[in-house]
Amino acid sequence: RVRRSLPRRVHFRSPKSTPRSAMAEEPQTAIAKAAAFVRRYVVPIVVTAIMYTIGLFWGLVVVFRLLSRYRSDLGKLFAVKKRPLPPKILNDPEFGNHCYIQLPNIKLHYVESGDKTKPLLILIHGFPEFWYCWRHQIKEFSKDYWVVAVDLRGYGDSEKPPSIKYYTMKYLIEDVKNLIEGLGKEKAILVAHDWGGMVAWGTILRYPEIVEKFVILNAPHPAAFGKHLTGSLKQFLQSWYMFFFQLPFLPEMFLRADDLALFARFFKSKKHTSVLNEEDLEAYKFTFGKPGATYGPLAYYRANILRRWRSWNESDKKRAPPSSDLPKGFLLFGEDDSALDVKLVELSKAAFPNLSTEIIPGACHFVQEDEPAIVNAKIREFLES
Repeated sequence: RVRRSLPRRVHFRSPKSTPRSAMAEEPQTAIAKAAAFVRRYVVPIVVTAIMYTIGLFWGLVVVFRLLSRYRSDLGKLFAVKKRPLPPKILNDPEFGNHCYIQLPNIKLHYVESGDKTKPLLILIHGFPEFWYCWRHQIKEFSKDYWVVAVDLRGYGDSEKPPSIKYYTMKYLIEDVKNLIEGLGKEKAILVAHDWGGMVAWGTILRYPEIVEKFVILNAPHPAAFGKHLTGSLKQFLQSWYMFFFQLPFLPEMFLRADDLALFARFFKSKKHTSVLNEEDLEAYKFTFGKPGATYGPLAYYRANILRRWRSWNESDKKRAPPSSDLPKGFLLFGEDDSALDVKLVELSKAAFPNLSTEIIPGACHFVQEDEPAIVNAKIREFLES
């Protein structure tokens, strides 16, 4: 019997087809990578260019105004009186003891007053200030608290790092945390103004467990300020100096011109032609008239404003503690603030759940010096509530 052999079937395998879902994911991944690249590299370059362009515009405005003011005597632009000895008021024992503390990354100067066994109350100044801006509060609250008025890094008699990178919010927040620990306390009450307020906000958001309560004067919640700066023409114009301070050299000259004459114009309000008397003004001029004394204060703007607080504020949002874990706070705001829109009060309240607020009519940005009696009464009322 002859067997008929049948040809074998040959199966041709087609190449593996890519699932449609994977094909759809590939362009999405490419888009995501491109977007990440733009966010990481392109956006910072564009933002920096815009900031410096705006800063340059305001720099030209400042130069024009300075030349107009001092055209008859240009020598005044660079004239700073030598003050070899501090004014007596800075060593007045009524304010307490001058001390230094070595923290992990910085040596800070502070003035302390009161019983060390009582709750710690830390006073954190702003720009352009130093511990002395709290003179009215030191005398008032040292009866019931251990009061520590600190000079922030780069200010007053505290250490002044020579590089801008050491003035980022990360370092400033750690300074507050390390100061509380270095003073032997687990918690503290924070009372802060202006830049000190921004540092306090960062500390509250990152380390809420070390803050008993807090009072902030004329310093909005950082998220509220970031939104309002880009969404309000009024606030954008009020913040002109932040752009100007990005420039090298010129801001330093601006602050020191004519023996720091700007300080007398800074500290005034509708009610008071000058918030500072002659003795107070000399204390400020002695402190900020020292060689290199304006570098640190300006470094706060140069190290942080370009980032618009995103580098630390966004990370805090990711790990934001529940509102029940946040300390209670009080935002006190001088209504006649030339640098900050009063609308920021409500925006800050919306951004932080445990915040009560109050506006002091007619008071200027430097509210604790402009209306010390009112401010002290409001702070005490909040702390005792």
